[in-house]
Amino acid sequence: MEDRMEQTDYIKYRGKCQEFVQQAIKDDPTLTAVRGYYWDPIWNTEEPHWWCKRVDGTIYDPTAKQFPTKGMGEYTEFDGTYECDQCGSTVLEEHATFNGNYVFCTYKCAARFVGL
Repeated sequence: MEDRMEQTDYIKYRGKCQEFVQQAIKDDPTLTAVRGYYWDPIWNTEEPHWWCKRVDGTIYDPTAKQFPTKGMGEYTEFDGTYECDQCGSTVLEEHATFNGNYVFCTYKCAARFVGL
């Protein structure tokens, strides 16, 4: 039964973080939306994620149940930069080139990444 519940939570919340955060803020305007990453030690991955921050700085995550640790992992706020998947340099979001899940600092790095 527990496995089934976890699968249901995953399906219910996965990919809907921003939507649930926006609803939470409508319900409680004192909350602030936060974009960043969630690291789940069971999955051992850092996932792009949205959550809320209360006035006192504590985290309220309306979609935490999608993760195996149910929000007991580590939250890291997005700092506005990415690491280029080709050369490793840091690039501001507004200057980055995106191709699927990959981020590049220049078109030259993007082309090199795909073998051009």
